[in-house]
Amino acid sequence: MNTIPDEKLQWFGGNQDALNMYLMFVDLSHLWDDLVDGDKEVTEKAINNAFLICLVYLPLNPFYRAIQDQIMPMWITVVSAYQTANKFEKDKDAHGIEIAHTLRYAAGNIIAYAMHVCVGPKKAEELLPEMWKTVVIERYEDYKKEHLDA
Repeated sequence: MNTIPDEKLQWFGGNQDALNMYLMFVDLSHLWDDLVDGDKEVTEKAINNAFLICLVYLPLNPFYRAIQDQIMPMWITVVSAYQTANKFEKDKDAHGIEIAHTLRYAAGNIIAYAMHVCVGPKKAEELLPEMWKTVVIERYEDYKKEHLDA
């Protein structure tokens, strides 16, 4: 179930910069997936926008700058998880596919951390289940059909 932006703004305690960071992550993750999978055409405009996000918009985002040092190690594990998920997908290994479905959403941990920073642990605990349902948009059965049953 996708939430509307106003509800997502509540995930970050009304912090518009944090929401903007989240929305940039969403754009980047979709483009990254499309580039790696090669299943959708990626436009020059989308590629240019991704570079702007990485090189200009995120570095200028005050919230991202405030948590950048804390999340840098998390980015290393996010990239590693995504690379591993892609290997499992290519190998068509049933157990690997189960694991890959979870690994593909590792960046959600950065969003969870951002929510903790913005609203505190108690409120984050209340909001995180809906965030995870939003971030992990593809159900496992659909993912399995795409990667094992195709």
